[in-house]
Amino acid sequence: MNLWVRDLGLYAGFAGFILWSIVERAFTLSHQQQDSDRRSERFSYGLISFFWYGTVFYALLDAWNLNWSLFPDSLWELQLLGILLTAAGLIMRFLARRTLGRHYSVKVETSPAHRLVNEGIYGYLRHPAYLGLICLLPGIALCEGSWGALLLAGVGGLPAILYRIQIEEKALLEWFGEDYRTYSKHTWRLIPYIW
Repeated sequence: MNLWVRDLGLYAGFAGFILWSIVERAFTLSHQQQDSDRRSERFSYGLISFFWYGTVFYALLDAWNLNWSLFPDSLWELQLLGILLTAAGLIMRFLARRTLGRHYSVKVETSPAHRLVNEGIYGYLRHPAYLGLICLLPGIALCEGSWGALLLAGVGGLPAILYRIQIEEKALLEWFGEDYRTYSKHTWRLIPYIW
């Protein structure tokens, strides 16, 4: 069983990265309204990108070639957890990006075309796209069975995403004022009933 799960995890991690790439590229290539910055912050995006690609490429290289920091086969349950996290992360990212539609931007920015999206999954969570990324980072590392990638995701990726959320919430509060404050009172930041 554990060798079968290990192989499944290896392919699921790689497939998760490919699917993420396709979904992200499809949404990025669609025409976005957020094209003229009123307020823009790009450092946090670069930080997240650095740890995202660092985690994924380390996990893939570690599992498929280097074998520097792999789990023992006896920890196959962690790879099953990775498959579940990767699937949940992909679904969450897709739903979030689909709901945002033309209001999506990789930059923290506001423009005259910007409106507060509070329907769909955003009716419950303020940052479902980031929650998807939080699932994907350790998910792919776990799928590939790489302790090193898991460490990189936890030490670098998670703090980078939380930092970005703080910046984004401040910008949205400044732009939307009381509307965003009211929206925040009726939604969860990332995890329902917890935070």
